[in-house]
Amino acid sequence: MIGAFRKAAGQLSDPAFRGVLIKSILLTLGLYLVLLWAAFTFVAPLISFDTAWLEWLAEAGGVVVFLIAAFLFFPAIATLISSLFLDQIAAAVEARHYPADPPGQGLPALASLSLSLRFTLVALALNLLVLPIYLLGFFLPPLNIVVFYALNGYLLSREYFELVSSRHLPPAAMHRLRRAELRRLWVSGAVIAFLLTVPLVNFVAPLLATAAMVHIFKNLQARQAS
Repeated sequence: MIGAFRKAAGQLSDPAFRGVLIKSILLTLGLYLVLLWAAFTFVAPLISFDTAWLEWLAEAGGVVVFLIAAFLFFPAIATLISSLFLDQIAAAVEARHYPADPPGQGLPALASLSLSLRFTLVALALNLLVLPIYLLGFFLPPLNIVVFYALNGYLLSREYFELVSSRHLPPAAMHRLRRAELRRLWVSGAVIAFLLTVPLVNFVAPLLATAAMVHIFKNLQARQAS
C-alpha cells in the first residue's frame, strides 16, 4: 500500500495530472464559494435577534458551523468532483506502469457521475447521522477522530475501488474482489481520508487516491490470480 501511494506521488508531474489538478481545484473552490454565498444569502437572513451581541454570536456560530461542515464533507465533495476526471488519471497510470496489460474501459460519463453522486449522498447522510458522535468527541477527543476515519475510510475505499476496478471487471467480479480484500482496502481508504483532511494536500489527494487505487487494484488482482 505504501508503494502504491509512493508511485502515485511520483507521477504528479505527469501533464495529465497537472491539468486535472487545476480543474479539480477550481471546481472545488467554486462549489464552496457557491455554498457559502447560498448560506449568507438564504440562511443568514432567517437568523435575527433584537440584541446586537446575540446577532453577532449567531453569525459567528454560523461561520463555525460552515467551517466544520466544510471539513467533514470535503472528502465526499472532492471525490465527486474528481470522478469527472478519473478516467484520465487511471489511463495515465496504466499507460505508464502497466503498458502490457489490457487498457481499462472507462465508464460512460453519466454512469460515472451517477455512481459518484450516489456515494456523495450516502457519505453526507452517514456523516450527518454520526454528527452527535463528532460533537461528543470534543469531550472525548479520540472518539470523533476514530469514527471519522473509520467511517470515511470505508466509504472512500469502496468508492475509489469501484470506480477504478469497474474499468476492468464486471460488477459481480468487482464485488467479490472487494469483499475478499476488504481489510486492505479499508486501511487504504483511511489513508485517503487522512490525506483529504490535510490542508493544501487535500486538493491533490483525490488524484493521489485514484492513482494509488489503480496500483492497489492491480496488486490485489494479481494476488487473487496467483
